[in-house]
Amino acid sequence: MKQVILTIVILIACSISSNARSIVKESETFTIHTNEIAELNLDMNKSWTITYGEANKNIVVYKINTKKGEEYIVRNNFFEVLYCNTKKGFGVKQIRNRQCEVDPILTGYVINNNEMLKQAQMSPKKLSEEKALSYIAGFVPHLLNENYKHLLK
Repeated sequence: MKQVILTIVILIACSISSNARSIVKESETFTIHTNEIAELNLDMNKSWTITYGEANKNIVVYKINTKKGEEYIVRNNFFEVLYCNTKKGFGVKQIRNRQCEVDPILTGYVINNNEMLKQAQMSPKKLSEEKALSYIAGFVPHLLNENYKHLLK
């Protein structure tokens, strides 16, 4: 009997750990999944993968808590940007050099500077984490230059 109970407990634990990547939000155009903590470095608190469409085009979002609020690093293999979420509002900026993992020249080709300016102040107040992720998922595709929209479609 003890072996049966132990086996059931082990199976439940394995099932829970294999489903650690849960869906945060799903819409017609994107799905947001949480990532496991093991993928993060020390500065990053949380991570999500946002998948666009059925083609599995995705971006990864990393959350960093700062003294002023939160920063969300958004990246894939071709570009990266930074969304800041503070009491002054929510908006996009260029990522700092020390945080870069993608060649800034490549990011410069992919990202549209006019769209960066439009998204610099998307909200006049700090957003909840869920709302910030929804904004990121919805507005990142608009940051891409026309020749690079296929990266997320």
